[in-house]
Amino acid sequence: MYKISLKNIDVHREYEGGDKSNKFVVAFQTGKGHNDALLQRMILGRHLRKENAAWIKYDEHKSIMHFNELNFIGWPGGRRRPTPAEAELYWEIVESEKPHRIGKGHIQSYWFWGFMRNTKRIVEIAEKNNIDYFFIDHAYLYHQRHSMFEKYGDMNNCLFRVCKNNYVINKITDTNDNRLLHLKARFAKDDELEIKPWNKNGKHIIVIPPSYWLCKNLGWNPTKVLQDTIDEIKKHTDREIRVRLKKMNGNYNPVPLHQDMKDAHAVVSFQSSAAAKAIIKGTPSFTITDKYSAAIPMSQTDLSKIETPIYPDNRHEWLCNLANHQFYADEIQSGYAERYLNEQHA
Repeated sequence: MYKISLKNIDVHREYEGGDKSNKFVVAFQTGKGHNDALLQRMILGRHLRKENAAWIKYDEHKSIMHFNELNFIGWPGGRRRPTPAEAELYWEIVESEKPHRIGKGHIQSYWFWGFMRNTKRIVEIAEKNNIDYFFIDHAYLYHQRHSMFEKYGDMNNCLFRVCKNNYVINKITDTNDNRLLHLKARFAKDDELEIKPWNKNGKHIIVIPPSYWLCKNLGWNPTKVLQDTIDEIKKHTDREIRVRLKKMNGNYNPVPLHQDMKDAHAVVSFQSSAAAKAIIKGTPSFTITDKYSAAIPMSQTDLSKIETPIYPDNRHEWLCNLANHQFYADEIQSGYAERYLNEQHA
């Protein structure tokens, strides 16, 4: 008879506001200590949900770590090695015959953080078994500021994007402006969200390729995606093409975005916060995806029209929607984020 081991599962049934039902929300350990601790608190520590919760730890013996031994020359023998980004983590429940069950309990959603360490497997199993999944990562707006809050442990001020059954929100569903106005007031000295007029006389094209990790999750070759994009653009224009890499050697691009975007005819991206900033500051947008970019509502997706970009007049509403789809940690913990996203998907 099928029975999953509980050695890698922490089950929580008793908490304020909870019930004795057999519905479960489960969150997955992904090997990055800080994010794991925060996600565990968000899911196991919630107090306004009705579901039971479980924390799914990966099996260290069945996981493939892909350690680069050169990185550990002189590493203390008793010190635990950090889980590498390339690790192929193994979660027993995901690979079981019944990935939608915990004992007699029914799993209604998976929760995980980021693209790395084989989280693509969680998505594959969720989609195959019609289980909702919730993806958590950096905020859409002011994400560098929130990364600094997170780095220095100020979790009360951090905002995170949470997406249901996708990696981004790619349509406009909520244009209430309360949260956007709150953000603007909070960072009043920053002009990041100041909408500039569309530039209709630009010259060159900026290409922002997808990240390595997103491509890995989707089973794509990032080098090929970039080359295919450039080749397609060249079929329809003779404008100068400039490629802007997200990070070089692990660091943010040393060339400021506003400098790259000066006199730009358009930005072509896959999924990038830089594209959102370009749109806000008046650079027309094209995306090479119709699913995985938050810029889609403001963009053309047909590169054959690169010479005729669109200039949407609802950028404010789009920003409202992005602001409404990023959440404080306590909003995730309380269950508000999940209830909100379920309403938006209804």
